Amino acid sequence: MSSVLPIKESARELILEAARMLQPRFREMAELWRQRIQEEFQFDERTLVALERLNLGVSLMVASHADFNEFTENLHYYGRRLAKLRVDTRQVARSLEIYQRIASSFLAEEFGPRSCDVMVAMESLASASFVAVSGAYFDVQESASDALLKILDAELSAINLTALLERVLVVTEGIFGAQLGIVLLVDPETNKLRVRSSTGLAPEFGQGIAIGPGQGFTGHIFETGEPDMLPDLAKSTGLLNRELREHARALWGVPLRIDDRVIGVLTLGFEKPYEWLPSELELLRAVAERSAMAIDRARMTDALREREIRIVELSGHLLKAQEEERKRISRELHDETGQALMVIRLYLGMLDAVVKTDEAKAKIGELLGVVDRTIEGIRRIMGRLSPLVLQELGLISAIRKEAKDLTKNAGVRARVEISENFGRLDPVMETAIYRVVQESLHNVAKHAQARNVRIHMERRGETLKLEIEDDGIGIRPVTNSMRPSFGLAGMQERVKTLGGQMKVASREGEGTRISITVPLPARAEKPRKHPGARASRALMGTGS
Repeated sequence: MSSVLPIKESARELILEAARMLQPRFREMAELWRQRIQEEFQFDERTLVALERLNLGVSLMVASHADFNEFTENLHYYGRRLAKLRVDTRQVARSLEIYQRIASSFLAEEFGPRSCDVMVAMESLASASFVAVSGAYFDVQESASDALLKILDAELSAINLTALLERVLVVTEGIFGAQLGIVLLVDPETNKLRVRSSTGLAPEFGQGIAIGPGQGFTGHIFETGEPDMLPDLAKSTGLLNRELREHARALWGVPLRIDDRVIGVLTLGFEKPYEWLPSELELLRAVAERSAMAIDRARMTDALREREIRIVELSGHLLKAQEEERKRISRELHDETGQALMVIRLYLGMLDAVVKTDEAKAKIGELLGVVDRTIEGIRRIMGRLSPLVLQELGLISAIRKEAKDLTKNAGVRARVEISENFGRLDPVMETAIYRVVQESLHNVAKHAQARNVRIHMERRGETLKLEIEDDGIGIRPVTNSMRPSFGLAGMQERVKTLGGQMKVASREGEGTRISITVPLPARAEKPRKHPGARASRALMGTGS
């Protein structure tokens, strides 16, 4: 006969013998125990029933069937129930002691001189029972702690509010053994509860449901801010959703509160009539409090994420509008200012042909020089506003031209490294990448005091990698917060609009490296050999 209780075989045999002898008197013993326990503690009926399941009368009935495993399960089950009823373990020990004293007189009558040996066996059973009950109390406390840790884990692992609500429901149902769960959150615009997540019900459950304060079961919890339950729906006549009546026999509900503000209601449904126990209500409150804080934070995170998405979208729209405005200004410079300067130059040339004096010719020559320099300056401005080389020959040629211009105008040796099969990209992406390179090289020329700069760009699977590195003085820490670096910020925004990331690594006196990673869209053109590439190696160019 196996048992998990630490009782010797000889003691078990005496216990079984006592069970057989006392079985006709179990009812009498139970009545005496109830009378004395009520005189001392005044327990309610639920507590009395649970305690009675632990006393030696029940244990002897179980033992009379030679099933100590069943008895052990009985101890654990009712030990957990007593823990949830918040009965002190000292009261449990006193209950066992009272029953043992009652049993001792009956044992003396039945066993005579052997009663001492039997009582020793009974005491070992009572001690083992108390140890098992204490373990059950510990299990309840551990389960409560584990439940709150699971809610915290759900908060940390959920990627958004929807995922968090699903995890909270799954965890809460597991804690309390519920069959279904619903989370309703308050719509701030209408101040009504709306279903945001549910389990154990049809996927479309909750569509169109809007519950105001005081309406039905959840509306009452929303209005009062206090937990409520319907332990037996068969006896409930209040307003309740038809589908809930079909799938549950009992309902628990608890408000989700942040300080004094109710942000929602958590509802659990059970397959059998079920009234919560005091510790279960306490744990339900704790789970709801932890869940409410997690939901509130997830809402704020989702709102910030949504706001960031909108900012990125707006930034992309502004950058697009900026590029269109650059093109418009470039066209106007070409069509109006450029044409006007060409006319002025033409008339100055005609005037130079008719004047006779050297002084007049000299003045006209000076004017022609000014006009030529102005035309060259406008061409340079037009190139920076909307470079034709980018539109006509693509990103690689445009980057190479920027590198050559850097060498020509600033004396910085620029090296371009781009794989020969890089190919063309989407025009919007090409423009954004070009502007990032352009701004980086402008910063090198203006601030870096560098002698060399390297521009490396390649495809790695479905990703574009861009790296710009110089050997200048590095980026000094910003000491004036009123003058932020809009150049780097603008580059960051352009990369964000492409769904990419930009990292800046710099140490004073050791140069700067800007690394950019951008996902390539699926519809991007397949890599093809660039017209100016050499077949034998990657494109390697310098500004010299």
